[in-house]
Amino acid sequence: MKKLLFLLPLFLVGCTINQKITYPINDIAAQADKSHTIPIKVEVRVFEDNRRNIEDNAVLFSKNRQTALHGKGQCINAEKHYKNDLVVNQIAQIMTNHFNASALFAQATCQEHGVECDYYLTGTLNSFYCEQEYSPAAAVGASFGLIGALATANLKTHGKVIIDISNLKLYKQDGTLVKDFGSFYKEYEDDFKVDAACWCAYGNANRMLKDFDTHLVEKIRHDMQDVVL
Repeated sequence: MKKLLFLLPLFLVGCTINQKITYPINDIAAQADKSHTIPIKVEVRVFEDNRRNIEDNAVLFSKNRQTALHGKGQCINAEKHYKNDLVVNQIAQIMTNHFNASALFAQATCQEHGVECDYYLTGTLNSFYCEQEYSPAAAVGASFGLIGALATANLKTHGKVIIDISNLKLYKQDGTLVKDFGSFYKEYEDDFKVDAACWCAYGNANRMLKDFDTHLVEKIRHDMQDVVL
C-alpha cells in the first residue's frame, strides 16, 4: 500500500521514467494558414548534437533530475531519462510534425521515413535545458498520497528553459545552399509547474519547445519570402 501511495503522485502529473520529447499539435493544425505554405518538400535531418561541448549543459549529463545548483535544490531535465531515443532524433521528429501541422512546407519529413524530397534542412542543437527550483511543499504533499498530491497539484516554482539551435540551413538535395537561417535562441524564465519527483521539468521543456518551434515557423516563413526556388 505504501508503494502504491508513493506512485500515485507520479501518475497524477502524467509522468513516466522514460521521458519523450513531444507536445500536442491539434491546435496548430486547426489554425494553420495554408495560403503562405512554401511549395517544397523538405527533409528535416537530425541535427548535430553540440550540447556536450557547452559547459552550461554539463549538469544534464552528469546529474540526476533532482540535484543542487546555485546553492539550492533544483529539478532538471537530466539526459538519463531520455532513454528510448536520442534527444536530437526526438526534436527532429516533433519539429517535422509541427512544420506539417502549421503547413509551413508542402510536406516535411524526417530523414528515416524515406520520402523523396528536393530540399533538406540541417542545424546544430546547442541547448535543450530546463532547470527549476525544487519544491519542498510538493514533497510534503506527495508523502500524504492521493490527497496530498491533489492539494499540491497546482504548485509552481521559478525556473528557466533554454533552447538554442544554430547553423540552421536549407539545401537542395544536390548540396546547393538555398537559405542560411543562422541561429535561433530563446530563453524562457517563468514560474513552472512542479512535482515532488522533478518529472515536471521534462514537461516544462516540452511546452517551451512548442513555443520555440512556433516562432521558428514564423522565422522561416519570413526569411523565405524573397527566396527564388
